[in-house]
Amino acid sequence: MRTITNMMIPMRDGVRLATDLYLPDKEGAYPLILMRTPYDKRDFGNDPLYADYPRYVAQGYIVAVQDCRGTVLSEGTINQNGANEHEDGYDTVEYLAAQPFSDGNVGMFGLSYFGFTQHAAASMRPPHLKATCPFMCCSLSSFGTGSMQTVAAFHLSWAYGQLLERKETYFPDPGVREKVVPLLESFRDKLGEYASFLPMTDNPAANIPGVPMLCDYVELAKRVEDPEFWKSIHSPMDYDGFHTAMLHGTGWMDAAVNNTIDNYLAARKSKDAWTRENSKLLIGPWTHGGVLPDSLEGVDFGRENSGHAQDVTGMMIRWFDRYLKGKETDCFPGRVRYFVMNKNEWRESAEWPPEDAVRTRLYLADDLTLGKDIPEKGELPLVYDPADPAPSFHVDKDGRAAFADWSEIRDRKDMLFFSSGVFDEGCTIAGDVRARLHVVTDVPDTDFAVRLTDIAPDGYERQITTGFVRARHRNGLFTEDFLTPGEAACIDFAAGYAGYFVAPGHRIGLQLAGSLFPQYNRNLNTKEAPSVGKEFTVAHDRILTGAEYASFLELPVLAR
Repeated sequence: MRTITNMMIPMRDGVRLATDLYLPDKEGAYPLILMRTPYDKRDFGNDPLYADYPRYVAQGYIVAVQDCRGTVLSEGTINQNGANEHEDGYDTVEYLAAQPFSDGNVGMFGLSYFGFTQHAAASMRPPHLKATCPFMCCSLSSFGTGSMQTVAAFHLSWAYGQLLERKETYFPDPGVREKVVPLLESFRDKLGEYASFLPMTDNPAANIPGVPMLCDYVELAKRVEDPEFWKSIHSPMDYDGFHTAMLHGTGWMDAAVNNTIDNYLAARKSKDAWTRENSKLLIGPWTHGGVLPDSLEGVDFGRENSGHAQDVTGMMIRWFDRYLKGKETDCFPGRVRYFVMNKNEWRESAEWPPEDAVRTRLYLADDLTLGKDIPEKGELPLVYDPADPAPSFHVDKDGRAAFADWSEIRDRKDMLFFSSGVFDEGCTIAGDVRARLHVVTDVPDTDFAVRLTDIAPDGYERQITTGFVRARHRNGLFTEDFLTPGEAACIDFAAGYAGYFVAPGHRIGLQLAGSLFPQYNRNLNTKEAPSVGKEFTVAHDRILTGAEYASFLELPVLAR
């Protein structure tokens, strides 16, 4: 295997991006696979599963790994909101395709941020980009935001991680570094505390002079409700403009699982027939990252179900063989391959949700039960105080997070806890979960969040999926439909995706609250944009149940 180190590839504005190449020993022109990362291309080989570059090279590919703009050895300044990755991705693909070592067929791969860079490049429709494998990422809202124009606290944490891990890269001037780094270090351990600072735009941890990445965060918080800002960062991406084959991949314990499935569904709706018909989806039992383990926090998925055992690398190679080399290969039969949690089995489907999923409603009743029959008319009070928001994450007494016992938060007075009857037979949920709430509130805007759970006979309550809606944006991105205090409103919203087996003897649970913090920034319950507001009020909601105001959870249950 030959290597070329630090090829400086020019972008359209003159900035040069450092790129390493791994090539077959024999001279010639080969198809090329590109990964673009902000995390240091020199660490590329540390992930032997996902980034097994010697295996790709042995199969007759060139692998190119690039430091994104403003990171490690590349020139320029990174934009934390991803604004540069679209044109930089296009320019890199086309530059490499024109080199004598390339046969003109280019693919891309990578997960998380460098999954996003694939979508960014594809959105510009570079002529030589034929196939991608975007895993565990979002493309329909900008990094650190949600489709409800919310801002996640991890956005600032991510910036701190990058800045302090690579001080010399982001602060090359020793004088600046000497002043700024101690400030960052002093704030680092208080980011959880500062996540609650109001207004978000004045957060002291985000307002340190001379740190462009933090300026990006402040701009995001300030302009997240502004359509022109989203346009400036090329978001949301329009899949009608794509023209590439895409193998989407994620895991049920991946923080980006819902986003990744949304990416796939957007591709399947593209007006571009090639994109629409050449998209597939893989959903394993895995968490975020390239390890793809066979167990997590004491839960065993089966040794045969790790990323190694499933040969995810081989799937991607077969994908590239098909679209870069023209071979009659495929990553897996069918269009969707998904793992059923709690049953440890794989299934394949022609589409997502699976074609045999039956929409099944469980109605909320004022006795806090979930049932298949519409109950008598009733209502339940729900209080949401922005000063004490319900959590989006929980670490239980045994140290579990992914498989935390959510029954431990049942002492909260600002949540409603519903449960179904005991299941005599097993029930497999596979597809999109939805919720409909009929509500009355005393504020013009507020949030509603649901958590679908599996309640074991011993009371252990495991999260299956979550969903969230910001009332003012309930009818779509950039809409602003305020509630009328005292009047009933019907709110339909997505509650995530699931591939989960509820075992006999278990119950389905539903936790209902007014927030999922810090995954989503708090609604202040006023007409002011939550990300720039300082004053808040407490929301006193009524959840209506039964008769013409039947609120329900809708599950996709496999008929078989």
